Amino acid sequence: MKNKKKIICIVQARLNSTRLKNKVIYKFKKKTMIEILLERLTYSKLIDDTIVAIPKSDKRLENILKDKYKVYLGDDEDVLKRYYLAAKKFKADIIVRITGDCPLVDSQMIDIGLKKYLNSNFDYISNINPPTFPDGLDYEIFNFKTLKKTYLNAKSKDDKEHVTKYIIKNSEFKKFNIESEKDYSNLRITLDYKEDLILIKYILNKLNSNKKFYYGDILRL
Repeated sequence: MKNKKKIICIVQARLNSTRLKNKVIYKFKKKTMIEILLERLTYSKLIDDTIVAIPKSDKRLENILKDKYKVYLGDDEDVLKRYYLAAKKFKADIIVRITGDCPLVDSQMIDIGLKKYLNSNFDYISNINPPTFPDGLDYEIFNFKTLKKTYLNAKSKDDKEHVTKYIIKNSEFKKFNIESEKDYSNLRITLDYKEDLILIKYILNKLNSNKKFYYGDILRL
């Protein structure tokens, strides 16, 4: 599919997580969870570039990533501002939002969402409103105009901390949700607790982390 618009995936990540500190740099073999996530995003056929947007105080995370990946250092608390300025700096037309606690992110699922977005006039497409896929395969897609409007109008601390909350609750935006044929929202392959890490490592080991595998493979396992 030929598309002149620049599609950038912005991954938000931090080390100071309240539930599982330093979770994005826990390792499986020699790779950190965030590196596994970023590698899996390279399988996408539509994403042009990937940026990791991290708090400017997270020097340790910056040092781990900066030699291999594009890193944007932004506001520690105002994640919306961090996102907006990262998208502006890297001249994104369309943004894919991924969070750093989803190391098993599926690029094929994201590409399905992007194709839908590119062939529609929706402002926002996701697979989380309501969620029907396992927690940990979340993605959101919106354009720069929508992000800019959100940045200029969102005032509450909650809206600034959770990048897309303003979009989700406002009817002025045209939204679409991609749903699974069967509801698997009770399953979790996200990384928030030690138990999650055990499961994710099990999946990576069983499905061979050096090979491409996708949502269907995880579900069958």
